[in-house]
Amino acid sequence: MKKAVITLMLCTLLLTGCWDLKSVQDMNIVTAIGIDYQNGQYTVYGKLTDFSSISQSDTGGNNSKNTTWVGKGTGKTVNLAFYDLYPSAQHQTLWTHVKSIVLSDSALKHMNDIFEELLRSRDLRYTPWVYGTKDPIEDIFNAETTFNQSPLMLEMFEPREVYKQRSGIEPIRLQKLMDAIREPATTVLLPDISLSSKHWSTNHKKDSMMELKGVYAVQKGTNMGWVPEAELSGARLLIFTHVNRFPLNLEATEGAPTTLSLNNPTSKIRMSQKNGKMNFIVQVSMHANITESAWKKGLDEKQMKTVAEKKLQRDIIENFHTAKKQGIDLYQFEEWIYRHHYPLWKQKSSGGPLLPSIEIDNVEVKVKIDHSNTYKM
Repeated sequence: MKKAVITLMLCTLLLTGCWDLKSVQDMNIVTAIGIDYQNGQYTVYGKLTDFSSISQSDTGGNNSKNTTWVGKGTGKTVNLAFYDLYPSAQHQTLWTHVKSIVLSDSALKHMNDIFEELLRSRDLRYTPWVYGTKDPIEDIFNAETTFNQSPLMLEMFEPREVYKQRSGIEPIRLQKLMDAIREPATTVLLPDISLSSKHWSTNHKKDSMMELKGVYAVQKGTNMGWVPEAELSGARLLIFTHVNRFPLNLEATEGAPTTLSLNNPTSKIRMSQKNGKMNFIVQVSMHANITESAWKKGLDEKQMKTVAEKKLQRDIIENFHTAKKQGIDLYQFEEWIYRHHYPLWKQKSSGGPLLPSIEIDNVEVKVKIDHSNTYKM
């Protein structure tokens, strides 16, 4: 018995416990990184999140407005800008919980250098959502949430929630972005996150809320230009990974307009060569539901299908040519050539950009209307 007691006492002495445990309020936990580049200097922004207030708001115990802290550091490199933050941070700063990265349009010119430095750190994962912006990053990080919700409920942290309801601009994670810019023929669409104060207000006071308004076309780490959401109709059908639903308005010559909700588009691409040009034949099919319709004065179902197919066909062709004038391969045709006809790609790319030699020869669109969203007796 004495031996057992002595052994237990010795084991107790050897147990150190969690001697270095720190509570969340004793650490600066960065949930978003912003990077700007001006006059040869990088400016890094770190958005801090108070996890103790998050736990209160999740349980309904916090009615006060969440406080936003944004740190700012500058330096000739990204790492030096990070180190500029530390002396005044008061606590240890952790980067392991970063959920989004925002780059200014001027910083997009230095994407390769920025991510080369960021990804050397073991703290940063490949899972954050990535955005570009024309607005001041500090304003983006101070954007409002509704009902004093957790700051982690902002669209920059959970873009899929809005995308499920309206598939306007597809969000992208760092892993997919890095895979794309490391390829020699891939154009990737980076969402542009901006602030809008025209939709929401609190007690007649306009609130600045986050909104995705367009995309930056990035190829090999270079920003090729900006495309507004209104010119992404074709890209939504051809290259978006998935589309849950997106409204398509059909104007009728008589009566009220009709609105369809598009979903689940699929596409097939073929190519032929003629007179030194690479001509693409595009076939697109998708499902649709009728969300608004004036049956007696507007279009019937057959007319809706015909009008929708012609409109989408026109959008695909017009969006391609508009982007091509900017030097943007919006539909990733060059990547298709690279994947399926590598010898041809190698031969053509040695003489300069392929895009001037790429044309759309024909577009076929099929819309299947599944139901009218009405109850029939």
